Amino acid sequence: GSQQRGASVDGAPGCANTRRTMVNDALADAMNDPFNPFPDPKNCNVMQIFFLTSMYGYVLYQASQLISEGAELLLLVPQMAPLVGSVVLPILGAVPDGLMVLFSGLGNDAQEQVSVGVGALAGSTIMLLTLPWFVAVFTGRVNIKDGVATYKRPGGNADKNWQKLMPPGNLSLCGTGVQWGADIKTNTAMMLFTLSGYIIIQGAAFQVDTSKSKDLSKQELQDDLDREARFESPWALFGLLICVLQFAYYMYQQWALTKRSEGAVQGAIAEANVQAIKENKLTLRGAMAKFRERNWATLCQKGDLEEVLLNKESMDEVRKMCKVLAPFFAQYDLNGDNQIDFEEFRMIFKDVNENLSREAQSTMFDAADTDRSGFISFEEFVACFMSFALDPCNELKEATDKRRTKANPDKYLTSEGEGQGGEEADEEDADEEEDMPEDLADLDPREQQKRIKLRALYQTGAGTVLCLFFSDPMVDLLSEIGGRFGISPFYISFVLAPMASNSSELVAAYNLASKCTTKSMTYALSCLLGAGIMNNTFCLGIFLGLVYFRNLSWEFTAETIAIVVIELMIGTMVYFRRGMLLMHGLLVLLFYPLALAIVFVLENYVGLD
Repeated sequence: GSQQRGASVDGAPGCANTRRTMVNDALADAMNDPFNPFPDPKNCNVMQIFFLTSMYGYVLYQASQLISEGAELLLLVPQMAPLVGSVVLPILGAVPDGLMVLFSGLGNDAQEQVSVGVGALAGSTIMLLTLPWFVAVFTGRVNIKDGVATYKRPGGNADKNWQKLMPPGNLSLCGTGVQWGADIKTNTAMMLFTLSGYIIIQGAAFQVDTSKSKDLSKQELQDDLDREARFESPWALFGLLICVLQFAYYMYQQWALTKRSEGAVQGAIAEANVQAIKENKLTLRGAMAKFRERNWATLCQKGDLEEVLLNKESMDEVRKMCKVLAPFFAQYDLNGDNQIDFEEFRMIFKDVNENLSREAQSTMFDAADTDRSGFISFEEFVACFMSFALDPCNELKEATDKRRTKANPDKYLTSEGEGQGGEEADEEDADEEEDMPEDLADLDPREQQKRIKLRALYQTGAGTVLCLFFSDPMVDLLSEIGGRFGISPFYISFVLAPMASNSSELVAAYNLASKCTTKSMTYALSCLLGAGIMNNTFCLGIFLGLVYFRNLSWEFTAETIAIVVIELMIGTMVYFRRGMLLMHGLLVLLFYPLALAIVFVLENYVGLD
């Protein structure tokens, strides 16, 4: 018994000294940096590390949501919408990943921690091109007949129960799928072109990299890394310049698309306005503020509405507003005869948050109903609302409750490759609308725009600040997790980082694809390809800047090969197709675990860094 007590006594001081050392280290770190609110992961136990990782990840997720929602609010500002949709929105979407990459290379142990940034970059790029892509294909799938997606009712088909996906829930791998527009081919080519930054730096790395013996001392290993860094540095700078040029070209390309009446950017702007009106964040006059400001002076001077509407820029605005008004008109055009009556006209006014008296609405309807049939067509409906935008009536009256129906808004719009018949959206919105918020009810359009700008500034600013504060601690945590469990930080950040920074893209892909139209599918996949392009230019540019300015060695051959191979495989599948079967979508999903397998094999069996 005395021997057992002696053993326990001998062991106790060792444990106590270890705990005392850890406490002293934690206190020393806290005293040396008294204003740092984030604990050092090295002083945390395993449960604390997992708790902090969950908390930081949730904050970064909310930050990315704030940035996304704030940027989308700016789409409601007519003067800023083209710039926001083409330039600002893609950049803000890449901010969380870019900051993760940036902070991974700013610490004292940048050469080791930068693997977290590589994992975040690779995980984000590959996840965006696989998981949301599959979700879009699965959600938006329709029947495939003779190699063509059945977005339109077949001619002569009078079956009232006809649906785009029959039977409902059909999971045929070869009998269901999606189709997209020509923009996907253009964006795919751009994504493949922007891989040149990876090729430049990896080509330099192949020339100087040598397999490193495990017998090397720490100093010898550092000398070898310094030698490689000196050789790779000018190539990193060259790659950085290429990324900057490609980024600028892509932004210019996106801006040029805003000059078209059709396209992904204009579709996004119209969709944002429709959704904001439905959610009572915006009134119709607020959405048409740019049209009113541009043409009000001309109308006051000449009193000729026809001359205003014949102006080219005004006609572009009219086309844009047709996209906004079409869903509301379609909601009440039950039999698809392109006509609505006065009561339906009144309910649309309530839907677009414009509460006019019955007398004012009757006057407007009678003016639009030129043949006195008691009905107005979509063209007359648009003309009526354009007149209202230029000379709105201020008599307010509470309107009747609206009813919900299945709608087909695309049938009223003519686009490239689609006739007046359009595609059937078959969308149903069964949720009740909330009352108009007090801060937007009955506001002047200018005041509405001011409130929207302030909200957007607050949300994007708050999201960016949160990313700035929490990205660096998240990098430290992911690096510590890898060290604690003997796993490369690359694999940890590859899986966890995209969950925090790219979840909004997953939800957006689902929402857009669920509309089951060629346009919505094209826009959903264009957003994913655009995110890949931003990672290949904006985020990779930050990474190459770190390599050059921090004199880091490019030790990521396996990771680079995985990114390039996956993008080439997806690009090849998409570039030569105008659509994809559900079977192909499932194959794309499998590319995500394949990327991890490629890195693992190349590092552990081929011996690449």
